[in-house]
Amino acid sequence: MNSNSTQKPCDTCGTAVSTYDGVYFTQGDTRRFLCTRCYNETISEAIGLDFEHLSFHPIILADKDGENHTFHFQTRLLGDKVSIQALEIKNNAPKGYEFSTHGDAEDDLFDLFTKLVERMRRELKQKHIESGDLTRYSITDEDIVRGHITWDDDTDGEVPCLVIDGKELSWHEFGRMLMAYEGFHFKLEIFEGDEER
Repeated sequence: MNSNSTQKPCDTCGTAVSTYDGVYFTQGDTRRFLCTRCYNETISEAIGLDFEHLSFHPIILADKDGENHTFHFQTRLLGDKVSIQALEIKNNAPKGYEFSTHGDAEDDLFDLFTKLVERMRRELKQKHIESGDLTRYSITDEDIVRGHITWDDDTDGEVPCLVIDGKELSWHEFGRMLMAYEGFHFKLEIFEGDEER
């Protein structure tokens, strides 16, 4: 997973923000880096929408094993829709769990945020992998694995990195875990990050 994060000044307001908390914005031949607030203001002005940007403070939530995870939030206006994304931050970079929710741009952002945090609490109470005997991790007795797919720097994106229970696993490592089920059948279901299944 590409975890390099640096501080960069917003080309509009000058505020230095982490690169994961900004957007590279192209207008014509001009490419600018905007903090999330300035990006949302630019989009709302362009489409004539009265949108009030809300920033949410980071929170710490514990998983099923009692391990704490720190989440930062991004609110992004996407035309007439809005997205709130929760990114787990480790060593000043997104790494681990990732959650999101979407709604209409005119929805109450605090309500969307509250629903997102409730979902995060539910999902953090689930456990899909545990320490293994022959591999670093093995699939729990429930035989269900949920996670998200991300870029793997080690393979230059040829195969994905999987984040399961907030832990990064290579495609090869996940394949080795599946070998405990040789001869079994499986169902792979892929869905948007704002869905809960």
